[in-house]
Amino acid sequence: MQIRGSMKRLSIFLAAAALLSGCEKEPPAPAAPPVVETVTVAEGPITEFISAVGEAKAYDEVNLVARVEGYLVNRNFTEGQKVKKGQLLYEIEPTLYEAGVRSAEAALEKARAAQKNAEIQYTRQDSLLKKDATSERAFDNAEAEKLQAAADVKACEAALTTAKQDLEYTRIQAPFDGWIGLSAYSVGNLVNRESGTLAKVVSTDPMRVEFVVSEMDILTMRDYRRTEKGRPDVRVRLFLQNGAAYPLDGKIDFWNNEINPNTGTLKLQAVFQNPERLLLPGMFVRIRIEPAAPGRKLLVPLTALMNDQAGDYVYVVGPDGVVNRRTIGTEFRDGGFAVVKSNLTPGEKVIVKGLQKVRPGMTVEPRESSDPAVMIPRGPAPAAENGAVRK
Repeated sequence: MQIRGSMKRLSIFLAAAALLSGCEKEPPAPAAPPVVETVTVAEGPITEFISAVGEAKAYDEVNLVARVEGYLVNRNFTEGQKVKKGQLLYEIEPTLYEAGVRSAEAALEKARAAQKNAEIQYTRQDSLLKKDATSERAFDNAEAEKLQAAADVKACEAALTTAKQDLEYTRIQAPFDGWIGLSAYSVGNLVNRESGTLAKVVSTDPMRVEFVVSEMDILTMRDYRRTEKGRPDVRVRLFLQNGAAYPLDGKIDFWNNEINPNTGTLKLQAVFQNPERLLLPGMFVRIRIEPAAPGRKLLVPLTALMNDQAGDYVYVVGPDGVVNRRTIGTEFRDGGFAVVKSNLTPGEKVIVKGLQKVRPGMTVEPRESSDPAVMIPRGPAPAAENGAVRK
């Protein structure tokens, strides 16, 4: 009976052990490393530029004024329209000035007749004096009359020139090809030198744009490649108030010869062709000056860039998939990228997506990103207005 009881307890123990061993779970499999998107750091085109606000001005402009007094008898243009050089714009009543010319011509003829008679008398007195047939006093008088007559001729010639010029001033012509504005006076008004501007003519192709740059900008431009004349070889671009890029590049044609000591700025002027009249005098525009030949810099997407008190840093994925934090030095931003100046080399992979899932030292599964916004550009430098700017 005792043996039978022992055997029963042993059977129960073995059954319980078997039951317990069957309930034990196998250890869980290790979690797969998180997937992150990366970009391979590489050199890309970069354009550092200088930006300034400028004012568009007409290449030539003139205020038409009356230089003689008279009534306006004709206005031969349509306000706001294009005019050609030499085109007759205003006519002032010419009657009095035509009469003035005729009077001056008559006075000149009379003076020439008197001069001719004075020369005859002088020749006669000179001949008589040589024969002792006249007095020296008579000869001196004849010589003085001859000189007086010559002076009278010159005075009459000058008066005739003035009269002809005054007659010409009754016809106001366009000094160059351009566009004319509103007329300040209608036909029938009396105008003179005190009447002020009758109308303004401006030439808008090409156009001038005046702007100023700081001393620091001048020093930056010194690093650009130089032209044969020793000035920076630059590309000058223009942007309108709505941000649209002007389709034609300009050229700097004026550098002031000194920096303004009160503002620390230098005045420059750029010239832009303007065949479509997109630019008008008085417009405020934004000028962008950049090197004529853009350079290449080591770039990293801004989406990969983080910063704290230690500075800018990125997460770099090594060949073994291990994440490392890397503090880097940056220069300036260019659109969606930062220019790297230290502690990062071409070919290294930086994380651009999935940053919230990683920590330094952990292993990840890197996949090259296909997002165009973070891919390092390989072609020409971007043309957007807000391209490379200093940090």
